[in-house]
Amino acid sequence: MSILEAHPSAAPITITHELSITGTIAEALWEAYHINFEPLAELAVLQHLYARDEVMAELANSRITKIVGWQDGQPVGLAMVTNSLEDVPQISPAFLRSRYPEHAARNTIYVGILVMVTPGARRRTLFGRLSTELWQVPALVGGVLVFDVCDFNREVFGAERLAQQVADNFPRSAVAVLDRQTWYAAELPEPIPGHPRVAGHSHTNPSV
Repeated sequence: MSILEAHPSAAPITITHELSITGTIAEALWEAYHINFEPLAELAVLQHLYARDEVMAELANSRITKIVGWQDGQPVGLAMVTNSLEDVPQISPAFLRSRYPEHAARNTIYVGILVMVTPGARRRTLFGRLSTELWQVPALVGGVLVFDVCDFNREVFGAERLAQQVADNFPRSAVAVLDRQTWYAAELPEPIPGHPRVAGHSHTNPSV
């Protein structure tokens, strides 16, 4: 789940849950998605910005719950969550089902896909409302919610603190790190001196 927020807006906002979004509303959400997540292409190793067709397919997919914030009849915020694990290519369903077998048996493992607020109506309260609504979906069935946060959002927006603030609204809830993957970068300006495998040369092991 990725976080990008900024300026406040005064107009009242309502929130609805939708199963399938198409047409002009989907187009508006795609535009907002692109504006929100394009910066993360240079701020996070994990891909956050997906192609238009992929995003539109998610919006139309009735297995993914869309939580929409509306202002003056226009969508100004979006959260997406699903318990259809195969619809989230970034995760391993087998890992989650093995880790939470009781929830797997009840089909109550949920993945938080994203939370975003459109540039023209960004407000801290809207992001919190959308997040709480998203968490409520698995909470209503005694489920478990899985989501990811990149380092940029952890460090700049305090995403872990925000997650704990949302969790505090839910009785007997607990938030913990499920898994952690570290990306390494090895800068290699020169090869091993004298190593037979150098650019432009092949090496064959001598026959015995």
